[in-house]
Amino acid sequence: MSGLLYICDYGNESESSDDCEIENNKSDLKPKLPAPNLSNIVTVLEENHIDNPELYQGRLRRFPHVRGNWATFIYIKYPDEKSLLLLANNLKTLLVDFKGTCHICEDFHLSLSKTVVLNYHTIALFTQSLKEALNDSERFFLGFHNIEVFCNEEKTRTFIALKADYFSKKSLLPILNKINDILGEFKLEKFYEHPSFHISLLWVNGDERENLRAILGNFESSLNQEVEKTLEESVLIEKVCCDPRGPNSSIQSGPPVGPMAQITKCDYLLEV
Repeated sequence: MSGLLYICDYGNESESSDDCEIENNKSDLKPKLPAPNLSNIVTVLEENHIDNPELYQGRLRRFPHVRGNWATFIYIKYPDEKSLLLLANNLKTLLVDFKGTCHICEDFHLSLSKTVVLNYHTIALFTQSLKEALNDSERFFLGFHNIEVFCNEEKTRTFIALKADYFSKKSLLPILNKINDILGEFKLEKFYEHPSFHISLLWVNGDERENLRAILGNFESSLNQEVEKTLEESVLIEKVCCDPRGPNSSIQSGPPVGPMAQITKCDYLLEV
């Protein structure tokens, strides 16, 4: 409101009325701004994401794709990948009688969490909280007990894996408890109540536990010899990894793709 309209309160009634009317008429004569031209503005359409399992060797997404969500998991990377790859190929040759298609896992890791979903703005706080929680964790030696067959919760994939031995499990449980505490603080799903720590080597689609156990049971003694021959007795584990992979990675495995995942990937050294 202009100063002239305030002055109207102090003159006589007719003067005030006339002056106010003049001022209002002037304001009515002000040119209106033209409507903006939005024809060249690029608009982002609502994403209609459709999963195609055929692009991922039949694998299915555990949860729906949501824009802005980052699939994340915590794990230990096995240092000697070449030995695990050799063992996986040798195991695959024993499955000639299996009717389905057997795939070698794209990366070899021991999971310390399920795949959980973070919003982008919580990634830094989540990874920092993990780092602080694991600061006083001790390095340990990781060894394996035998070959086991596992199936995921959704019964969509079956895995042939190396199961961690008793002493490794004793070292892993305190680390897992700290990780579960952080997951709870962020209202995320914790790891299994009775975990069976393992590194998956091979996988097939569907629940094929019965068939695979029957086939591998015929080679039990030779399997144990193969594990001892191929792998060192135990390896020193010095770091835990947290890998936010981005919105499309809940059905993928392997190294992170894209600069954002590389920036936010964290390795937490375990102290002696």
